[in-house]
Amino acid sequence: MDGRTHVSPGFKFNEWELRGAPIRLELGPRDLAAGTAVMVRRLGEGKESISLDGAPARLADELAAFQDLLLERATAFRDSHTVVTDAWDDFVEAVGVGWALALHCGTRECEEEIKAATGATARCVPLDGPAESGPCIRCGLPSAYGKRVIFGRAY
Repeated sequence: MDGRTHVSPGFKFNEWELRGAPIRLELGPRDLAAGTAVMVRRLGEGKESISLDGAPARLADELAAFQDLLLERATAFRDSHTVVTDAWDDFVEAVGVGWALALHCGTRECEEEIKAATGATARCVPLDGPAESGPCIRCGLPSAYGKRVIFGRAY
């Protein structure tokens, strides 16, 4: 609820959108008298009038749909910025803009060399990653984990 009277409604709407509020409900005296509210989705199709009686269930559905949309977008971004690589040059390019899946020997010295050269470190060894063996992306020693490691830069 934003009960400030010294700023315009447009200012309030913009401020809450910048804060990331996914849904805005506009309630005025006429809306309350009619038993309705105006619902506005941050990433949606504009304004929609909804019943106050059905608002709790409707808002729960809208928030769940918004969460699904955010997860879908984040997953698509992650997948489009992740590269499976066995070549050092491709690895360097991949970690410059996202993540690289590469085989790693697991030694601290090798990981320090990778970090010094690229700024990337091993983020995790995916539990559900397929079994794979081969040479380390940096030093050529045998892979220590039996699967690819996710490398990325921390910001």
